Amino acid sequence: MEQSTLGILSLYALLGMAIAILWLRHQQVLRQRDSIADRVGSLEGDLNSTTQRLDLLSRGVDTVFGETPELHGLLGVHRSLETAESLLFEQAVGVSSSESCAIATHAARAVLDGQEATIEEDKVTVHSGLAPLVERLASMLDAAEMHAEDLELTGPEQRRLGELFHAVERTDRAAQCYRQAHQLASEDASALRSLVTIQREEGDVEALDRSLERLLAINPDDAEVLEEQTLLLSGTDIERVVRNRRRLEALGIESVATTDEASIADLASRAHEVRKEVDPLSSQPTTAAGWTERAAKLMLVGEIISALESIENALEMDQSNPDAWMLHGRLLAAGDGNTSEAIQSVRRASALGEYGILLEAEILENDGRIEAAREVLKQHLESDPGDAEARARLALILLRAGSPEWAREVLNEATDLSWECAAMHVMDGRLHLEEADSHLDATGEHDEMILLAALTAFDEAIERDRESGLAWLGRSRALRYQGYHDEAEVAIVRARRLIPDHTSIPLESARLFLEMNRFDQANTMLTEASTVLHNHPSIPYLRGVIAARQGRLSEANSMFTKVLEMEPTHTRARLNRCSSLLLREDLTSALDDANILVEKNPGLDLARQRRAEVLMNLGDFVEAEQELRRLSDRNPEHVMALVHLGTCLNAMDRAEQAEVPLNKALQIDPEHSDAWYQRGLLYLDFGRMEEAFSDFKSAALVDKHHLDTRLKIAAILHEAGDSQKAMAAWRDVLDVDPEHLVARRRYEESREKLQPASQHLETQD
Repeated sequence: MEQSTLGILSLYALLGMAIAILWLRHQQVLRQRDSIADRVGSLEGDLNSTTQRLDLLSRGVDTVFGETPELHGLLGVHRSLETAESLLFEQAVGVSSSESCAIATHAARAVLDGQEATIEEDKVTVHSGLAPLVERLASMLDAAEMHAEDLELTGPEQRRLGELFHAVERTDRAAQCYRQAHQLASEDASALRSLVTIQREEGDVEALDRSLERLLAINPDDAEVLEEQTLLLSGTDIERVVRNRRRLEALGIESVATTDEASIADLASRAHEVRKEVDPLSSQPTTAAGWTERAAKLMLVGEIISALESIENALEMDQSNPDAWMLHGRLLAAGDGNTSEAIQSVRRASALGEYGILLEAEILENDGRIEAAREVLKQHLESDPGDAEARARLALILLRAGSPEWAREVLNEATDLSWECAAMHVMDGRLHLEEADSHLDATGEHDEMILLAALTAFDEAIERDRESGLAWLGRSRALRYQGYHDEAEVAIVRARRLIPDHTSIPLESARLFLEMNRFDQANTMLTEASTVLHNHPSIPYLRGVIAARQGRLSEANSMFTKVLEMEPTHTRARLNRCSSLLLREDLTSALDDANILVEKNPGLDLARQRRAEVLMNLGDFVEAEQELRRLSDRNPEHVMALVHLGTCLNAMDRAEQAEVPLNKALQIDPEHSDAWYQRGLLYLDFGRMEEAFSDFKSAALVDKHHLDTRLKIAAILHEAGDSQKAMAAWRDVLDVDPEHLVARRRYEESREKLQPASQHLETQD
């Protein structure tokens, strides 16, 4: 019994334990289920979030592709590059060189296909999405150690690939592609031109020369290439320089080096001679002279940064080279904020025997330090008073600073030997022209003796140096002032050939064409001048004169106002604005300008005449008479003053006194139509019809377009009842003004009066 009980109890215990274990296992399973449910829920949330983000990204990509469909093709380019990189670098099995070239060629063509989708209006552009793919292709070619000739591309494809590399600043790869493109298509100059651009930017003078020579082989008459190579070879390869200049002359292009270019070419020539003696077989600079030569050539073609690097290499090798220091100063001056360093370099060159005073003064002047430039030249002349070039430059600085008297004093202190220099005579002529301008502003007329002195000075300069462009420019201006327009045009053409980039050339040409009434050419020259001369008062002034002569008074007034805002003391602009305001009947503003002119320039007769005319239009005949009498006292033979005085006296019912100035005006100038007309009005008031009619006829004979005179003649004949003569007179009025309503009506009336008489004569027949 006890054993049975024990067995039963043991069985219960086992069952209890089993149940407990099963319960615990059940609880564990429940916990695992809850954990899995939580994880599944979290995963579902992550999947939903990821799905939403992918959906948003997909819509965004669709939107971008919709606006820029060319990006569709870039995905294919990306896949092609991925495949190419995998085949070249990530495969366990190596590929042959020919297979590698084929793979790289396929990738390059994929990039070119992607570039085709971004070409706009035949212009090569690199889309922002394509640029990193081009960089990636370049890196892949670098890693595979492949060159442009390894790619199985055509000449045009090589050129396009080079343009892509050039656009992302991989100039090494671009240069390779351009060279290969030229080899495959030697007659295609576009790749070679792009290669020239890279070589110029990198300062590779020898390679640049070879490329320019190849361009000339393709097109021997390419003027731009001829001019650039001429600058590049200045002072080193005389034979090819002469060849290029002859070709340019045959094309009708003057090839004359400027003063700066000649100076730099001289430095290059000296450096070239030294380099040939030291290391004649070296194509790369190994000496200070070689680096100086390269820097000079690079400066001539406009590559300042590369030139500066070369000249610094020269100075590292030889600190005692005056040419290198002089060129270093020039290059520093060409940049911004390097004035002090540039002057130090020029002074080092001067200390080593180079002539640098003019360059030092020029650098200071260009930096706006006029006083410093003046002091430098003044100190130099104290130690070397016979330096004519420095003396002329000092006078020019003083003239530009508004001190012509001081400039004249500097020239007067020169020795007789200094006057053998053309620059001194050019400066003498410029001072005479400045005096002529001042006389014109003060009196309204040119002083012929001053102009003759100016012309003589410029002729003296040309006699000593026929290649002085400034002398020819000054001669043109002096001849224009004297009214010799044809000779002035010849001189300005000569000046343009000698100094084509001088800023005064287009401005002086515009003034000359304006005086010759060639307005289209004048406007063309003003457009050219405005690209160089910003905010120069002469440009709007000349535009205003052209507008006034073409009858566009509103535009002319606006231009003259603009000039006066820039330069309130501009006499001719204010005088012209006063005239335009008078014609537009803005009498108050015109009187303000006239008062300022008379106050500032009491000797300017035209200003007093304009003031009197404005006062007459305002009805202030008393003040107008006083102004006209002051003008007549100053200039007793001023015809317009006498005519206006007669008009004023007649308007004030002083007709007896009015006849005296009108008679005097006609004695001085019998061809003055206004004088005849005003005296005719006077006789008309006196009732002296025959004398009035005679004066009106004289006025019409002198000026066939004088409308008021013809109206008076027609009115007198019409009132006299002479229909035949009246009709002819009214016809003359209509010839001058076809829209004149009164003349048209009176003409019809006279014709109707003649018709019955004509019919009566026909009946008698």
